Amino acid sequence: MKTVLITGASRGIGKALALAFGRAGYAVGVNYHKEKAKAEAVVQEIFEAGNKEGEVLACDVRDSIKVRQMMDAMLVRWGRLDVLVNNAGITRDRTILKMTNGEWNDVIDVNLSGVFWCVREAARLMSKEKHGSIINIASIMALRPGFGNANYSASKAGLIALTKAAAKELGRFHVTVNAVLPGFHETDMASELPAEHKKKLLEEHLTGQSTTIADLCRVVLELAQNASVSGQVFNVDSRIV
Repeated sequence: MKTVLITGASRGIGKALALAFGRAGYAVGVNYHKEKAKAEAVVQEIFEAGNKEGEVLACDVRDSIKVRQMMDAMLVRWGRLDVLVNNAGITRDRTILKMTNGEWNDVIDVNLSGVFWCVREAARLMSKEKHGSIINIASIMALRPGFGNANYSASKAGLIALTKAAAKELGRFHVTVNAVLPGFHETDMASELPAEHKKKLLEEHLTGQSTTIADLCRVVLELAQNASVSGQVFNVDSRIV
């Protein structure tokens, strides 16, 4: 049985991905930071769908030591790590003139440094097995920054560069690394946006509607199983970048 570790999997896109991989027959590591009950509920949904291979893994990805412990826990539980999906991310929106050091650092620490720690530890395991797939959940904001999210946009732009750099380094171990830009989805994070902002976002879509989370999950699952595609950035959306 193949295994996948999904960071930030207690809700939103991470939860949807965990359930999709579970339905596809993967053993699923469901990472969370603060919301243990929600993460346990995701694992329970995986069980109820007929897959009894799920595990809740607590870890703040900002802590490189705890990230290593989380990866080692995957080995203890299943003996391997086939796929890593770096989904954990936060926002601390504010204009540059008003943004605090903490608001900048929090976003960079989770969205970029946290991903690096996870990539490094996954690479440690996957390079030994000469096999693996790393998928980073980036954002269209990396290429089209909005007003008041310099920290988030910078973190996601850095994530795209990290994806390409890691793909170059890990290709010799037959480890693929790709990034995905999700469409606009009604997640907990998106629910904080004003209604007018949401309306404007949807108007930018060429089809008049955003891709569904199910569409996104299909793309990520395909990338996880494709051993010949690496170093690429996929815009799962109809907005032109």
